[in-house]
Amino acid sequence: MNDILKIAEKFEIEGYSFYNQKSKEVKNKRISEIFQDLAQMEKEHTEFIRRLMKEIENRQELTDIPKDTQQIFKKQYTEQRIEKTSQEDDLMDLAVLRMAYLIEKDFMEFYEKAAKNEKNEKLKRILEILRDWEEGHKKIIEEQIREIIEKNNLELGFYPF
Repeated sequence: MNDILKIAEKFEIEGYSFYNQKSKEVKNKRISEIFQDLAQMEKEHTEFIRRLMKEIENRQELTDIPKDTQQIFKKQYTEQRIEKTSQEDDLMDLAVLRMAYLIEKDFMEFYEKAAKNEKNEKLKRILEILRDWEEGHKKIIEEQIREIIEKNNLELGFYPF
């Protein structure tokens, strides 16, 4: 189990780095804000995973199962509309959003597989919650992608999800 948590820690650190860097590069202010929030959440995930590893190492009772603290985040970004930017800027942001989508999808699938193989019910539930958090991130990114595609009347014939 410690190997899974070490991998998860590395994934979350990379997620933080990605969102932190890309929040400065995207053109749309709202997407930048979303990425800043996602960076903070990935940082919190890293801290949570580190606490779990320490508890396991010290043979302590595992941390209480975390509550879903991301409902406000989800509501905030699903109720806002994307701001006006040029099509060129939108297309640049779309490429970055696609990368973000793949990162979140990968994290979500990682936690899903880890949870399926976990015998400890409390740890299994924690991995499922981490999966759910990443799925929430993925859905918000999907919404940004949809809005850019619709706003620019892009005839892609498919959504990337």
